[in-house]
Amino acid sequence: SLTLAGLVALGAAAQAQQAIPSRIQPITGTVRDAGVLHVATGTWTRKATQVNIGADIIYNNTAPSGYYSPLSGDIFNDEGRIPSPSSPTTLSSRPGCNTSYTIDGLQIDYCTDEPLGGVFNLTFFETYAACTSITGLIPSAVINTAGAPGSPAVGTVACWNVTLDLAGSPSTAFTMLADGDGTYVAPPTSNLFGWSIASTLPAAQQLGTGPTISGDPSVATQFDGTIWDFPVNLAEDGTGMSSTNNFYIENGPTTPGCYFFGGLPLSSFHLELYATACGSTSTGVPFCFGDGTGTACPCANNGLPGNGCASSVSAAGANLSAIGNASISNDSVVLTTVMTPNSSVLFFQGTIQQSGGAGVQFGDGKRCAGGTVVRLGTKNAAGGLANYPAAGDPSVSVRGLVVAPGSRTYQGWYRNAAAFCTASTFNLSNGLEITWGA
Repeated sequence: SLTLAGLVALGAAAQAQQAIPSRIQPITGTVRDAGVLHVATGTWTRKATQVNIGADIIYNNTAPSGYYSPLSGDIFNDEGRIPSPSSPTTLSSRPGCNTSYTIDGLQIDYCTDEPLGGVFNLTFFETYAACTSITGLIPSAVINTAGAPGSPAVGTVACWNVTLDLAGSPSTAFTMLADGDGTYVAPPTSNLFGWSIASTLPAAQQLGTGPTISGDPSVATQFDGTIWDFPVNLAEDGTGMSSTNNFYIENGPTTPGCYFFGGLPLSSFHLELYATACGSTSTGVPFCFGDGTGTACPCANNGLPGNGCASSVSAAGANLSAIGNASISNDSVVLTTVMTPNSSVLFFQGTIQQSGGAGVQFGDGKRCAGGTVVRLGTKNAAGGLANYPAAGDPSVSVRGLVVAPGSRTYQGWYRNAAAFCTASTFNLSNGLEITWGA
């Protein structure tokens, strides 16, 4: 079980080191929302909204653990990953939508027992090898959190969530290449960015001041709450794509080196990054739902609004969505089905909305994409999720023979062999119409 006794010492991760005194402390009160600090002006918007900040969350390590780690005069180096379009599609990874991102906002969590304890220096590095020193690395940005709240009194621990608006004039927004250099390269090559946090207090006053620990995978997965989550839900917590269960300590009284969080399922320190990265949060217009509208589901097996007809594994039905650029010359569209069985999913393309968008009964569901049909590819769903294209696949437009601007319809057809509804052994998602540009 997750107890303070189990967190007593930070051990050495990749090298033989002596344990250091416990720096992990439980958060005993509420982590309060301090609102948005506009760094350019030093002013506050005291509400939890991303004022003047990019619409897309591109990194999300916010799943709470209930603990924080005082800095005690050290610098903590941590890591994460923001994906490029060549990033693989796996259970812990998603393709990005750009080779670089301009970060115009971020969010941190911290606790402090000092009135001035909310002032930190945050340093970001475009390319970083996990759990290493930052000595010699060139920063992409150094952000100071002057003006962030501290404790009401010395010795009283207060914990805060602060969003930093880096836009405005003078701007403190900064750009980082995705996957470290704009493209994904299979490990052991690093695709990570690095960041460090240091307090401006004297070391003796940092014994109760430091970042909160987030990224518990029992709460959320690595892509939850980002623009690449499926379906997109920016309100979800996440564990931070490619974050690891260790961090590097240096430039202070602790022996420099790589340490981990007591072997517990905690990934990294709390961090969320914002950018206008992908434009619209979704691509295409959904149609033909198995929710009681249009043609009825075969056995009155209605799913939830926006999905296909219910199946034996999901009373909500399966959902098809897409993100990416629907451009024939620069196609980055990714089709995704969720809430299917862990079986085969055929992604296919049509030229019309079947029956004017109402669909026709087909198997345990409804056929929505009609006309001239092209089979894009069959994928095996894992965790109820499947994507097309995956690494090495032709793009949607290439495989679908889309050579001129215009609309196409899409659907996911999945195997559902359990006895359910009709004698058929398959069901389908909702339909999705995408308008392709040049």
